[in-house]
Amino acid sequence: MNRWTLNFSHRTVVLLVENPTFPLQAFRLTQISELLNADRINDSQLIDIMGEVVGKEDPKELITSKGKETKRLAILVEDLDNYRIGCVLFGDMVDQILPYLDDGRVEPLIVVLQFFRPSRWNEKTSVQSHFDISKLRINSDLEEVRDFRDRRLAAIPSNLVRISQVNTNNSHSGADELKRGDVTVNTIEEALNSTQEGPLWIAGTIVAINSGKDDWFYKSCRKCPKKVETPIGNRYECGKCGHTHGSASLRFKVEVMAYDGTGSITLLLWDRETVQLCGRQAEQIKDEEELYAEGYPAALESLLERKLLFKVNVKSSNIKLYDQVYTVMKVCEDDTIFEMHLPNKTFSTVTDTGCSNSVDLSATMVDINNLSDSQYSVDVVEDSVTSLKCKTPAKTATMVLKQQIPINIENEEELGFSTNKLTRNRRKRQKMQLHDNNE
Repeated sequence: MNRWTLNFSHRTVVLLVENPTFPLQAFRLTQISELLNADRINDSQLIDIMGEVVGKEDPKELITSKGKETKRLAILVEDLDNYRIGCVLFGDMVDQILPYLDDGRVEPLIVVLQFFRPSRWNEKTSVQSHFDISKLRINSDLEEVRDFRDRRLAAIPSNLVRISQVNTNNSHSGADELKRGDVTVNTIEEALNSTQEGPLWIAGTIVAINSGKDDWFYKSCRKCPKKVETPIGNRYECGKCGHTHGSASLRFKVEVMAYDGTGSITLLLWDRETVQLCGRQAEQIKDEEELYAEGYPAALESLLERKLLFKVNVKSSNIKLYDQVYTVMKVCEDDTIFEMHLPNKTFSTVTDTGCSNSVDLSATMVDINNLSDSQYSVDVVEDSVTSLKCKTPAKTATMVLKQQIPINIENEEELGFSTNKLTRNRRKRQKMQLHDNNE
């Protein structure tokens, strides 16, 4: 509820004021730039915004959690300073504005969004209608609206089309990106040797899951993916968006190893990609609490032996070998697209007998926590994948890897975790060994 709302009761007394000394503006307008630049969004206070509608999506039919049918429409609103913000309308407001959203409209459509709730999700700020409290005023005959309209027409003539079709959801799936045909898929060896920061695609088979009983998920804010720490009293407060809730949400952060015949790479799958591959939410799996022998839930077993295309983010820490974990940005599980984009090198697979010709770690695995093993290079896992023997099943590789190199991811750039696993001494030792090998 907005703090400026007045509630009348049977005891309320209303008196006429002949000469008011207070301002009579109908709205308390918030500047769009103020919302976009705010460090935090206070979604408990409803706001007013005025602007011209310059973009629209197609309306969508929705069913609420209570089984009620409703409508949803996203529009784009621009102010006099050319700042834009997305606005989501629900219910009757969709029917109210649709007649004005002609494709060829050349007259400005000025709206006042009154008592709308601001929100921020994945760094994107928007406003949306809030139940029956919000009001939508379209081309109202008010002084503020007339002044806004005149100033907009002075800047943009009325003979131009003013409302364009937009898509507020600009994220494309991995398959869509690969289908465009302008994507190069690298080998894992090429990815590990890359000296350029940024995203790239690789193909690989998941041969191991490096997560244990308590590190395949994390507690997050219920409005954004930010990790939340110890609750304040009986509530969690997000340090990113400021949202508070009585309970935290659970999201995936699963570390896996992929192999393609040229090398092995450690990948971090976040919630969106893991849900895509497993078809389950982390909270659903956590409630079942059926753990596999290695400690992670049995539901994650479906990840093993999957041939996938991964879009990974190569960071500066990866290039400098401080960080051997690569964050996955997108995945593609389409078999046809996978075969079309395979690099021109031999790709090892899992045989029909259940054995893997990809990894044999049982005989040569080294504990990198042991300081006496300084003769081994940084990429001890990759060196161990030189003998491709059919006798080692992929699940065995999972078990051996889990015992020898326990990895506990605590960071991703967006969420505030740190994927840096190595101590300072171990980093120096590995960099020195790498330098000696290069000489």
